[in-house]
Amino acid sequence: MRLLDEALSVFRRLRTLPELPACNAILDGLVKARRFGCAWELFDEMHSRGMVPSVVTYNTLINACRHQGAVAKAQEVWDQMVARRIDPNVVTYTTMICALCEEGCIGDAEQRFDAMKESGMQPNLYTYNVLMSSHCQRHDVNRAFALYQELLKSGLVPNAVIFTTLIDGFCKVKRFSEAKEMFLGMPRFGVAPTVPVYNSLMDGAFKSGNAREALAVYQEMTHLGLCPDEFTCSIVVRGLCDGGQIEVAARFLEGVRQSGANLNAAAYNALIDEYCKNGNLEEALATCTRMTEVGIEPNVVSYSSLIDGHSEVGNMQIAMAIYTEMVAKGIEPNVVTYTALIHGHAKNGGIDAAFRLHKEMLEKGISPNAITVSVLVDGLCRENRVQDAVRFVMEYSGMKYNDLHSFFSNSTTEEDHLIPNGVIYMTLIYGLYIDSQHYEAGKLFSYMRKSGMVPDSFTYTLLIRGQCMLGYVLNAMMLYADMMKIGVKPMRHKIVCPEIW
Repeated sequence: MRLLDEALSVFRRLRTLPELPACNAILDGLVKARRFGCAWELFDEMHSRGMVPSVVTYNTLINACRHQGAVAKAQEVWDQMVARRIDPNVVTYTTMICALCEEGCIGDAEQRFDAMKESGMQPNLYTYNVLMSSHCQRHDVNRAFALYQELLKSGLVPNAVIFTTLIDGFCKVKRFSEAKEMFLGMPRFGVAPTVPVYNSLMDGAFKSGNAREALAVYQEMTHLGLCPDEFTCSIVVRGLCDGGQIEVAARFLEGVRQSGANLNAAAYNALIDEYCKNGNLEEALATCTRMTEVGIEPNVVSYSSLIDGHSEVGNMQIAMAIYTEMVAKGIEPNVVTYTALIHGHAKNGGIDAAFRLHKEMLEKGISPNAITVSVLVDGLCRENRVQDAVRFVMEYSGMKYNDLHSFFSNSTTEEDHLIPNGVIYMTLIYGLYIDSQHYEAGKLFSYMRKSGMVPDSFTYTLLIRGQCMLGYVLNAMMLYADMMKIGVKPMRHKIVCPEIW
């Protein structure tokens, strides 16, 4: 950084400009250092002194726009380059495609990719990988694989990065057999598997419910002499925990620790979280202690899991003590932390304390999510404050109504009917049901269905029982038919209606 500052200082003191390559080098250094303001100032100075930019100059500027998230400005730079009769090269196209992908403009990126090929320019592996990775992130692995086949036909030889992208893409959509097929095909191209490839394959095996296969992949990797990285360990621990093999996960983590391999907080957090979910809070705290003993400090995820675990069993005093310790250490709580505390207070009769925490998180600029709102609504309903719950939801949703009667009577547009999340809908429907407001619950349910949200089996069951209790058997049968049509499995032992079950 100091050398870059010195170079920039010398440049500005020169009466005559250095050669263009030297200017481009300084410009590139500024962009890589994310000093975009200085980069644009330098370009303006180059322009004012009559220097004619090259394609390298424009590539650097488009890359700056990419890092700034300014796709429109990148297009302006592109147009300026073309107006100067400077032809874009592979780097120009690839950088622009990357900028479009990063901003979610995948259709525009594909069009630019097509234009690149139509101009007679051959995309390189990096160009293909940018598009493939973007499609995989959107779970469109079929398009990513089509691009892979295209690059093979063009004569390009895939490298480890290409294989990692595709294998990870297949694994994320639980198409493990295809990921394994890609993996087995790597030697044909002279590509040796890397740790990231093995990590993706292990993650895919775990997500497909095949823990044995995942552990076999791990053993193969270590047998080849590849050292597991910090991501490897967290993938294995999380995968074993998700499969209910918490003790196996604990032994694995201890074995990795003793071997001296790299570990990070994520591996310990996975174990802490699973112990908390199982109600084994003593072991969760012990794991947190072991974590600090190996020099890894607990982070917001660690603390949030411990807070959630104690809140879940009603130990609010301990949960708040953990929260206080966390803040004292300078670790900022996030929406997960606050939601755990709010949930604990709300379900244990402390709705006022829950709303104080809600106010605190808003004051800190942390926006509540749908789960936060749902637990507050649930807490109000538990204390028979259903109307307060309704008003809170209306306020959260930005509606102008403060009760359901006004909402049902006066709302006219489709937007008026929309509560922004299905979880909030279902929580409020449950509150209305336990308050014996079956008509209102049914009405709100119909708005939920119109909005395209899919209720769960529990919500359907409540409404069916409510309609049966009111004697509206036809309505109950229609609800049951709707549930079966969209593939929601009925809770038959909970449906008390002879005409249905």
